[in-house]
Amino acid sequence: MRKLIVASLKMLYRDKQALFWALAFPVIFAVVFALFDFEQTPQIDVAVVAEHESAVSEALVSGLREVDGFTVDERASLDAARAGLEDDEYGVVLAVPAGGEGEIRAFYNETNFEENQFALSAVQQIVDSTNLRLAGVSSPALAVEAVPVTAKSVEYYDFLLPGLVAMGVMNFSIIGMAVAISRFREQRILKRILATPLSPVKFLSAQVVARLVLAVVQAAIILAVGVYVFGAKVYGNVLWIFVLATLANLVFLNIGFAVAGRAANPDAAQGIGNAVALPMMFLSGVFFPTDTLPQVMQSVVAWLPLTPLIEALRAVSIDGLSITAAGPQVAMLGGWVAVSFLIAGRMFRFGRA
Repeated sequence: MRKLIVASLKMLYRDKQALFWALAFPVIFAVVFALFDFEQTPQIDVAVVAEHESAVSEALVSGLREVDGFTVDERASLDAARAGLEDDEYGVVLAVPAGGEGEIRAFYNETNFEENQFALSAVQQIVDSTNLRLAGVSSPALAVEAVPVTAKSVEYYDFLLPGLVAMGVMNFSIIGMAVAISRFREQRILKRILATPLSPVKFLSAQVVARLVLAVVQAAIILAVGVYVFGAKVYGNVLWIFVLATLANLVFLNIGFAVAGRAANPDAAQGIGNAVALPMMFLSGVFFPTDTLPQVMQSVVAWLPLTPLIEALRAVSIDGLSITAAGPQVAMLGGWVAVSFLIAGRMFRFGRA
């Protein structure tokens, strides 16, 4: 059996193109997403329009210029400033009432939701503090004291990396196994094995073990790129990540066998595999939390095999928990191993033409 596993690993290694994409595809995602700075403060150009200078307009301009990300222009014409807003020259236009009393009107482009929320929140804080100062309140009755506490710093890329590990394992197992078995069938390799003393179970088991080994290598490469090249943080035991990837790989390999059982050729196997994997990749929380989905969809995607894998990986990687803390997710993956094995056994026939 050991020689058969080694032979299967050599077969995977010799298929350089398939091996490259199996390892490179998720790494490309890891590199591309690392190039984006999702934590960057929005850069917003603000126009302040005041026909006559006043204490209010001076305080407003001074406060806005202290905010990181704001570039402040003072304009005399509201019409000209609003034209600049429509031409995307400005993100926000503030019109100060004559004499400094009344309402400050804030004009903004409603399509820039995140920038608007950031800008309007900052303007409101500045206006509130200006009102207090003009009212002669030098020492408010209540104040906020910011007390820093040492805690884990989790950025979006730290959240994303476990999802990329799960995505890589899934794609390689489902599509890679489906295409490989379909190719073996197309080349009559499976029928020839039936005519030899080699047990079909041993042949397929060797294929599974070889791909389990490669899945661990793949997960290690993704983690290494994310952590050592782009500075992602993994707070838990990395060994648990490999254990979870191996367990989930059994599910996805079974799905790959099921796909191969219905595919007429390798091209069809790749198409069916993508049809199975892509919805899970986008719905199970690889890129965004599943709680941003509609409630009905959350209930559905919770039962997809990729979802408990991602949740368990993030519990280990981000929360620093042991695999035992992800007991429900591990139990669901174990259930999927059994269910997917039954489905694969029903749909796959070793010697089917």
